[in-house]
Amino acid sequence: MNLSQLRAFNVVAREGSLTKAAEHLSISQPAVTAHIRALEERYELSLFRRNSRGVTLTEVGEDLLKISAQIFALESEAAELLDATKELRRGTCRIAAGSPYFIVPIIAAFQERYPEVHIGLNIGNSQKVTADLLAEKVDIALQTGWEENPLVEAIPFYRHRVVVFCCHTHPWVQSGKKQIKISELSAEKMIWREPQSITRQVFEKACRTKSLDIKPIMEIASRESLFEAVAAGLGIGIVSSHELPRDQRVHILEVNDADLETTEYLLTLKRRKELRIVKAFHEVAESFRR
Repeated sequence: MNLSQLRAFNVVAREGSLTKAAEHLSISQPAVTAHIRALEERYELSLFRRNSRGVTLTEVGEDLLKISAQIFALESEAAELLDATKELRRGTCRIAAGSPYFIVPIIAAFQERYPEVHIGLNIGNSQKVTADLLAEKVDIALQTGWEENPLVEAIPFYRHRVVVFCCHTHPWVQSGKKQIKISELSAEKMIWREPQSITRQVFEKACRTKSLDIKPIMEIASRESLFEAVAAGLGIGIVSSHELPRDQRVHILEVNDADLETTEYLLTLKRRKELRIVKAFHEVAESFRR
């Protein structure tokens, strides 16, 4: 069906006049008449009764008016939806991150600016974050470490240290120690994250550089569980400095003779980076970048 013809019919039916319909549609009266005639001829029926005072609907015209009114109401609703989404008065921003520590403050600032946008947040390890981004399950990702991918725009966002932490009853705490050499960890019981953890990979690389063979006595997949295990005195943990909550049960130490830095990256698929919601999130995030 030709929607221009249907629209002309709908306006004529509502206005009851070809002249008024032409003014409303900003086209000539003969053009309106041609649309109506084409619609009637195509379906071999009459939609209007013409008289000296204008036009009135036939029975089938009455039924078509009800249907066309629904069609153009939905069209208007669709336009309102798209306008609202463009202006970020609605919509969803889907985000994946390796941890909540960096991303949550950005989300808070984003929601303050765009309160009607719904946020979906997934927290997972680097492999899961990358997989979600490439599968377009999320619009934005923030993760530690990144291997170059031609499909992805990766913006270095924040650099942070990997630190060692121990239980508050450890002898290092009693002696007031705040820095250690990486070799001192050889004699300690180590608790590490899973092999996919970027923090663990950075630490293992530093050990290889120093020709140290340090192995964990325990592997824990959850950052929170790792923290609790160390706080309970089960061993020494390694973690990015920004991921440690303030807690008197643990003590933080810097490793002063190894390169233990990681970089947080803000990731977006290149083909989606011009989406309004993605650009808006980047604009907000930029003030947190350092």
